[in-house]
Amino acid sequence: MSKSGERVQSVKIILVMLGITLWSFSILVRLVQLQIVHHEDYAQSARKKQQVTRSVSAPRGIIYDSHMDELATIVPVSMVVAEPRYIHNKPEAARSLAAILNIDPQKLLQGMLDPDRKMYLRVKRRIDPALEADIMALGIEGVYFVDESMRVYPNRELASHVLGFVNMEGDGGAGLELQYDRELKGEEGLYSFDIDARRQSFRVNVEKPPIQGRSLVLSIDKSIQYIVDRELAAAVKKAKAKAGAAIVMEADTGRILALSNYPLFNSNKYNDYEPSLWRNRAVTDMFEPGSTFKVVVATAALEAGLIRPGDIIDCENGSITLAGHVFRDHEAFGKLTFTEILEHSSNVGAVKLGLRLGQQRLYEALRRFGFGSRTGIDLPGEIIGLVRNWKDWSGLSIGSISFGQEIGVTSMQILTAINAIANGGYLVRPSVVDRVVDENRNTVRAIRPERVQIMKPRTAEAVTEAFEGVVLRGTGKRAALEGYRAAGKTGTAQKIVNGRYKKGVYLSSFIGFAPLPYPRVTILVQLDESRDGYYGGDVCAPYFKNIAQEVLLQLRIPPDTILPLPEYTLPIADAGTEDFLPDATPAQPLTGSGTEPLHADQPDVLTVMIDSARIVLPDFRGMSKRNVLNRCIDLGINLQSKGSGVAIYQSPLPGTEIPVGSTCSVTFTKNNLKDPVASLASRNAARQVNLQLSSSDAP
Repeated sequence: MSKSGERVQSVKIILVMLGITLWSFSILVRLVQLQIVHHEDYAQSARKKQQVTRSVSAPRGIIYDSHMDELATIVPVSMVVAEPRYIHNKPEAARSLAAILNIDPQKLLQGMLDPDRKMYLRVKRRIDPALEADIMALGIEGVYFVDESMRVYPNRELASHVLGFVNMEGDGGAGLELQYDRELKGEEGLYSFDIDARRQSFRVNVEKPPIQGRSLVLSIDKSIQYIVDRELAAAVKKAKAKAGAAIVMEADTGRILALSNYPLFNSNKYNDYEPSLWRNRAVTDMFEPGSTFKVVVATAALEAGLIRPGDIIDCENGSITLAGHVFRDHEAFGKLTFTEILEHSSNVGAVKLGLRLGQQRLYEALRRFGFGSRTGIDLPGEIIGLVRNWKDWSGLSIGSISFGQEIGVTSMQILTAINAIANGGYLVRPSVVDRVVDENRNTVRAIRPERVQIMKPRTAEAVTEAFEGVVLRGTGKRAALEGYRAAGKTGTAQKIVNGRYKKGVYLSSFIGFAPLPYPRVTILVQLDESRDGYYGGDVCAPYFKNIAQEVLLQLRIPPDTILPLPEYTLPIADAGTEDFLPDATPAQPLTGSGTEPLHADQPDVLTVMIDSARIVLPDFRGMSKRNVLNRCIDLGINLQSKGSGVAIYQSPLPGTEIPVGSTCSVTFTKNNLKDPVASLASRNAARQVNLQLSSSDAP
């Protein structure tokens, strides 16, 4: 080969090598570009195709009553979701899913065709677990399940206005669920799962675990709440009233043991009710208090030293003229003592006490009792009421306000004010939550009682004595308890309709406390627009008696041994529904057993299964503890005993029909109740026996 040929060959080899080098370099540059420069972009694109990331709601905290019984709990359920971009035959998929889930196929198809939902479409929440296998059998690519939880209220209507509800988005909508929503919710978690070419998941990665919400332990006692719900419903129906409210407060601490509004609503199916029924009227509605307000004026005058309990006031035969207006009594009273003014609920006497105070001092007393301010109860929607500055009062105002007109209060405000008399002069902040706990029931935060002294103890004692006179001799005779001393005040206020007092439309009430001399509870019973009687002493006082009688037994407070034995003549209201019993165990959620599926917009609970056998309670009075126990064993019921000796009281009362397996609470004492004790020393000794009984459970 010539030299020129060799050169040509060499050039070709060089060119080939150069081409290979350039080609290799370009591949290297591209690899650097793909694997280094744009690595994260391509990795993210791959993850989008091979991995799905979803958020997961944290389990909501539990709400317990004061005995750690669940009032609001959660159950696991599934939600059907879809990624329409992976569904090949959308019309067929929509028809198949809709047929199983009982939803509108056209609406589902529209969602699948919506460009904004091609990555994620919520098909249906909270499905019946029995349907999961049917959906999986369809084999639709891009359809899968997400775990979530559903709020369940095992006792349905019980304490519904306190608990509130949780809406479909998992947010608190009313009551404590709204007030403590942030703590109950917890923190949302995040997880991802890898999928193969067939969209089947094969590996789950928990990127951020959900943190369960904190739980609430309430002051509400489920058994006491049941009693109050039952008696308030009976009161409203008996009086043919428009609505009603009842509250039981622990006198010393302000803890709310029960709070009820009627009509009730089922927290599981809140959407079945008008939103107006969700409102907790005990804290959100304002009214003129009427005669119960005379107590505030009388107490203020007594505290200011302007009158003494035995002083006499001329009530001028039942009328007094003020600024050209005549204020009248329901009877033509003449001269009455301070105590008798409250006993007989004299308007004229209250006006004269108000005049002694004067406008400024009366206004200051109202504010001291908490009117015109929120009580601070831990429930949403509380209002401040209406108390105008004394400088804006008319010439009639001091008279009207003295017996509860020209002022707006809430049920919680007036109860808290009267409770200050019951506990010896302290205004307490009412509360329904005792403490906040974590998932292990360890206390995170405890709610401490708040008390402010607003009167001297001797003032509270004097008013309490007058209050007892209301029950023994005055307008509240029908509130007298059997076996306990009680005190209270009736109230009957004419309602304002369209700016004017309307004849025949009243708000009736009774507020009282028991047992004396050391009250444990203060109780309000209130009826709105009752049509079968309207005086508070007639329509509310009897139901105060029913509630107080059973509540004191629930609190295991023995009857006063110096008082007559109970007569047991009270009618017992029916419990209503099977699952609405004071000792019912929490019901399990509806899980598709039966013919009706669980719809996402109407969650409900199964009825508690109770043995059909029922027995009628005998009268245990006078029997020894051993005989009572043997009798309970024979009947198939449980005995909850208190004290020792012979039986003097029982709850439920004799003649009540109860299911086999229920509990009967019986109080025993060694004292001879038939021997009256006349002297003060004997009365004090008997009370000491009561105190010993209340701290002893020995058989």
